[in-house]
Amino acid sequence: MPLFMDFHKIDSEAFTEEDMYRAHLKDVAVQNKHGLIYKRYYLNLHHKTAFCLMESPNKEACVESHKEAHGIGACNVIEVSHQNEFIPYMGEGDQNEQDLALTLSGEIDSGFRTIMLVDFMELTEIKALMATKISDSIKKYRGNVVKVPSEKFMASFVDASDAVVCSTEIAKYFETLEGKMIYSIALATGRPVDEHSTDLFEETNTKVAVMARLGFPLGMCMDLETKLAAFRSKDISKLDTTGITVIDQSSYIEIQKLDKILLRNLNNSAFNSDALNRQLGLSKSQAYRKISSLFGVPPTKLLSELRLVHATRVLKTGDKTVSEVAYDSGFNSPTYFTRVFRNRFDILPTLIAKSKFD
Repeated sequence: MPLFMDFHKIDSEAFTEEDMYRAHLKDVAVQNKHGLIYKRYYLNLHHKTAFCLMESPNKEACVESHKEAHGIGACNVIEVSHQNEFIPYMGEGDQNEQDLALTLSGEIDSGFRTIMLVDFMELTEIKALMATKISDSIKKYRGNVVKVPSEKFMASFVDASDAVVCSTEIAKYFETLEGKMIYSIALATGRPVDEHSTDLFEETNTKVAVMARLGFPLGMCMDLETKLAAFRSKDISKLDTTGITVIDQSSYIEIQKLDKILLRNLNNSAFNSDALNRQLGLSKSQAYRKISSLFGVPPTKLLSELRLVHATRVLKTGDKTVSEVAYDSGFNSPTYFTRVFRNRFDILPTLIAKSKFD
C-alpha cells in the first residue's frame, strides 16, 4: 500500500509521551475498519508536534480514520515515496514497543531534520574527486544523501550539530583546492510535514534552496532554527559555527523577497542596483545597508557575483558561446563580461567553455 505521513499540532502544554501513546492506541483501534496500518509516530514535545507514518489505500482513509479515533482530522496528510523520499530524508530509524520512532542511537525521533544543500562550481577538472569527498563527509557525520535533479548535493541529518560540522568540513576542503571555485552551503531545519505542504520537507527544502541560491557571497549560512537545534544537542564540544552566517526568520523573509526579484531580472542588463532598490522599495542608502548586512557585500557586488555564478554554470555546459553567456547573464557586453570574469576567477571564460570539449 502507499505510504502516508500526517502532521499534528499539540495544543496542551502538559502533553506527555504517555498521552501520545494513548492517542496512538485509538488510531490502531480503528485502523482495520479503514484498511490502513499505523507504522510508527514521531514526537517533538519541544515544538509540540507529532507525525504519524501509515500505510493506507488512499489519503481519504487516513483522514477518516483519524476523525473517527479523535473527532478531528490531522493538520495535513501527504503521500510519501518510501524509496525516493522517506528513506533519504528520514532514514530507516527504529521504534520501541509502543511504535514511538527512535533514532539509531535510541533517542526519541522528533521527525525534524536538518537539510544541507551544497552548490558549487569548480573551474578545474576534479569534480569526481570533489563529489567523493562531499559524499564521504556526509556519511562520516551520519547524514543521508538526498538525490536532487542537479549537480548539487543535498543531505538530511537527524542531529543538527552533525550537519554543522559536516558543512564546515566541506567548506574547509573547498578552501584547500587549487584553482578558483565558488560555493554556497546552506543549512535549514524543519519538520517533515507542514500545514500546506504536498511533499516531504517542502518548506525546509524551499528555504534551503533560496539560501543556497543567494548564499555564494557568504560561503556558508544556516537558519536560526539550525543553530538552536545544534546547541540543544548533547555533544556541542565539537561545534564551531565560526564563518557560518545565521539567518533569522525576518532576514529570511527579506532574502526570499530579494530572490524572487533576482530570478525575474538577473539576466536583464538594464537591471542594475538602482532598479533593484526600486523593486525592494528602499532608498539607495537603505538598500546598501540592508544587503550589506545580509550578504556582507553591497548591491552592485551581489548582482555581479550572482551573474557570474549563472554565467559559470552555463559556460560549463558548453552549450553557448561566451558572447551568448554574457548577454544571457545580464552583462551588457562580452568584453566587459570577460574582464569581470577574469578579475574574479583569474581565468578567461573562453577557457572554461573550451574545457568542455577538450
